[in-house]
Amino acid sequence: MNGNRTELQLFQMSLLKKQQGVALMMVIFIFALVSILSVGMYNRQSLFVQTAGNVLAQTQANQYALASEIYGRWWLKGDWDADKKDSKFVDDLELMENSTVLPFDNAFIEAQFNDLQGKLNLNDLLEVGGVKVNATMKQRFINLFKVLDIQSIKVEMLTDWIDENQTPDDLDGVEDGEYLSLDPPYATAGQAFRHISELRLLLNISPRDYEKLLPHVSVLPQGFGNINVNTATSEVLQSLSDKMTKSQAESLIETRANAAWESVESFQADPVAKSGITDFKYLGVRSDFFEIATKITLSDRKATLVSVVYRDTADGKMQVISRDQGQKSPISKEPKQI
Repeated sequence: MNGNRTELQLFQMSLLKKQQGVALMMVIFIFALVSILSVGMYNRQSLFVQTAGNVLAQTQANQYALASEIYGRWWLKGDWDADKKDSKFVDDLELMENSTVLPFDNAFIEAQFNDLQGKLNLNDLLEVGGVKVNATMKQRFINLFKVLDIQSIKVEMLTDWIDENQTPDDLDGVEDGEYLSLDPPYATAGQAFRHISELRLLLNISPRDYEKLLPHVSVLPQGFGNINVNTATSEVLQSLSDKMTKSQAESLIETRANAAWESVESFQADPVAKSGITDFKYLGVRSDFFEIATKITLSDRKATLVSVVYRDTADGKMQVISRDQGQKSPISKEPKQI
């Protein structure tokens, strides 16, 4: 009996030790599982916090950009008020010569104005209604391409891109048939340009010609793109006539630097303009369309915004036509800190 009891006790003790071992293994397993879950939760929480911080910083940068646009519109309204007081609605390059640099709290703001009416309006290649080719503007584009030595773009390609018919404009015209044979295929717009980047869709256009053309053309509503001779580039001034030379255009720029022309008639009376230009249609001395370009640097976050703004000459009211947040380097002018 004593021997049997001893064997039973030994068995019970062995069983107890095994149970204790299993319990210890369970504790270790649970502890390891909790540790893994805790590390995962911590990492995910850190990711959530970092993501939220990034979103907050980017949102803040975007809000700074919108504030810069509002500030730019305020400046344009002040310029209009000054013109109304003087009863002379004239726009020159004074407001647009430099970019503005403004440190603000933890942000760095860069902004500039671009006058869209110192350029040739692509949509004015057709007369209002979008059917008939505007002969005056077509010739100016031909002149501009010659001045810039642009080879891969023909003016007829532009008119065919925006007109509604499928009849090529002269031998250099390109209609849907050739675009639909591309890979991938696409058709011409059949309507006015909506964005300057549409030029990249033209058949066989070279990146070099695209970059050369960009500073001298704009996309505005048809009939609103009178060229502001007070802000036009030398190349655009040369495009006003096939007789206008580079030296004549530079002479006009020197003249307006001393005093802006206050009317088309005063520009027309200028000896250089009078000798070189025969067609003074679609010219002006003021601007209604502007770009407000902004770049925001906030910590390691950057935001850009290019807003196209229409300013009504009648009452100075402004309307934002479009906003573009996809341009990487919208600031191109020398900085001026205020």
